[in-house]
Amino acid sequence: MARGDRYEPQINRTYQDLARHYGTAVIPARPYKPRDKAKVEQAVLLAERWILARLRNRRVFGLAELNAAIAELVAELNGRVMRAYGLSRAELFAQVDAPALKPLPAAPTPSPSGRSAGRGSTTTSRSTAPGTPSPTG
Repeated sequence: MARGDRYEPQINRTYQDLARHYGTAVIPARPYKPRDKAKVEQAVLLAERWILARLRNRRVFGLAELNAAIAELVAELNGRVMRAYGLSRAELFAQVDAPALKPLPAAPTPSPSGRSAGRGSTTTSRSTAPGTPSPTG
């Protein structure tokens, strides 16, 4: 967000360019209004708790092994039938969302300034009181 106005929030230019490139709109949720994002928050909470509960006694010896275990559990969670819908998340996605998806553009998203991202400065600065020596000399 470039400016969080209640009635006309402004999206930062880079994010707006990305949305325009992919042919979509950005509609921000209102801050401090949980009802705007309740379904997403609840779904994330369910997945997080379910996956962590299943992994709590499992030992993994690397990030790749952990990611594989999580991917397996996510596939299992998405395959479980939800009582409210009588369908699994995967079936619901295939019926509702997948037909509405558009292919991604052939060209990659342009960088915001027309140049590639580089490394930032590795130096740090520290503010000192007037008249005190600088830590860098």
